[in-house]
Amino acid sequence: MRKFLYYRLVFLFLFLLSFSCLFLGEGPLRYSTKSYSSLIPPDLLLEDSWYGVYFQDTFVGYSHFFMRVRDVKEGGGYVLKNSTNLKMPLLGRLESLNMEMEARLGSNYSLKEGEFKLDSRKYFFVASLKKKIANTYSLTVKTPSQSVTKEITRDEEIINPLFSPISLNYIPLKKKIFYTFYDPVLNRKTKVLLQNRGRMDIELDGQILESYKVEMDVEGIKGVIFVDNHGRLLKEEFLGFTFIKEDTKKLFKHDYFTAGKDFITYFSIPAIDLPYKEKLKYLKVRIKGISEDYIKEDFNQKLKIADNTYIVEINRKEPEQIKSLHPERTAFAKYLKEDEFVRFSDPLIRDTVNSIVGQEKAPLIIIEKISNWMNENIKKVPSITIPNTLDVLKLKQGDCGELSALMAGFLRSLGIPAYVNIGIVYNEGRFFYHAWISAYVGEWIDTDPALNQLIADPTHIKLLTGLENQFELFKIISKIKMEILDYQ
Repeated sequence: MRKFLYYRLVFLFLFLLSFSCLFLGEGPLRYSTKSYSSLIPPDLLLEDSWYGVYFQDTFVGYSHFFMRVRDVKEGGGYVLKNSTNLKMPLLGRLESLNMEMEARLGSNYSLKEGEFKLDSRKYFFVASLKKKIANTYSLTVKTPSQSVTKEITRDEEIINPLFSPISLNYIPLKKKIFYTFYDPVLNRKTKVLLQNRGRMDIELDGQILESYKVEMDVEGIKGVIFVDNHGRLLKEEFLGFTFIKEDTKKLFKHDYFTAGKDFITYFSIPAIDLPYKEKLKYLKVRIKGISEDYIKEDFNQKLKIADNTYIVEINRKEPEQIKSLHPERTAFAKYLKEDEFVRFSDPLIRDTVNSIVGQEKAPLIIIEKISNWMNENIKKVPSITIPNTLDVLKLKQGDCGELSALMAGFLRSLGIPAYVNIGIVYNEGRFFYHAWISAYVGEWIDTDPALNQLIADPTHIKLLTGLENQFELFKIISKIKMEILDYQ
């Protein structure tokens, strides 16, 4: 039976960036010092548009964008709404993903209030952002396990990115601008470079339409946008997805057809066949197409660099010395604390892990007990979430990211240092994006709860560390090239 060998890549991030779910901080433009809001035309057109969403030319869903003027009783300004409904082909099945965004803007288009909702299987995520005073905002995030409110401060005004296509044909031809997209939920910035290449005819639904072609560079990932003479989005291509403006009569007649299409395989990396990979002790590969920021040395992974080519050697690391709890906490402090994804202060987590391990003190046996419990009690299914330990424990389902968040939380709650690896792993002739755990048992080992490997095989290649860096993968998923050189 095929394992769920994949990482969510940047599926969430792709749609957050492409359709209205991030917020845009005003910043400098390449060709002038004007603020972004000066690019929004005073006669901004109101909009009610529908878009078909395609992956590798296969219909996977639709997105609806609506904008209206708020009347005086509502406080004036504008209301923007975006609803996206997708059915993605993942490992032979269709996985539903529904997203909704609503933003209430002032007369200068700056954000007053905004809400983003995501639903996928049992999982939901709701983020609400409201301007309080000056540049201070209140952010509330709700998931199946919690509701958290905090304040964030921005030096610049926050503007919704749905205005980007509207403003693009008001930028001088051949000029470049860059936007800094700000995600208030993860407190992250992403730079986007756009260049208006001028007029170009495109064919949509059998008609030849005049458009402006805008090239997009999202920190190295290329895309293209086509807008009409009024700034309305006609078509967008990014990371294998295409968004096309369509009439609703045609849009809702599409069938979801997935034969031969798979989102996970599309972003995987081809390789030669490796026999009996679970029995391997050693793997040597050549990696190209990425910078040294996206490949790391570690206790079981050695790295040689020459001309942007990396020779990586991974050894299966069996522990030679095993110590009982607890290690010296100062030296391992960052691997024992809570963060946004790895949680363990909730009584449900502590009670559950204590019931699993009982009086056991040997860390390797504890890891084995936890892994066996997860294999029996957590349903392994493709998941589109922002994983944290408590959500996974309550929903009792997930893939490698969710299982890693759960395992890390369990181990840290017991005083066992642990961290999450983001990287790639081999399966059936390809490398897939994946997440797994490193834990300290007297020395460091790799363990993979998703594959139920107490000691992970050497086809686990580490790229990044920590679930907080999971969205960094989108910068390299279309660039990385690999060659297997040796294995034992």
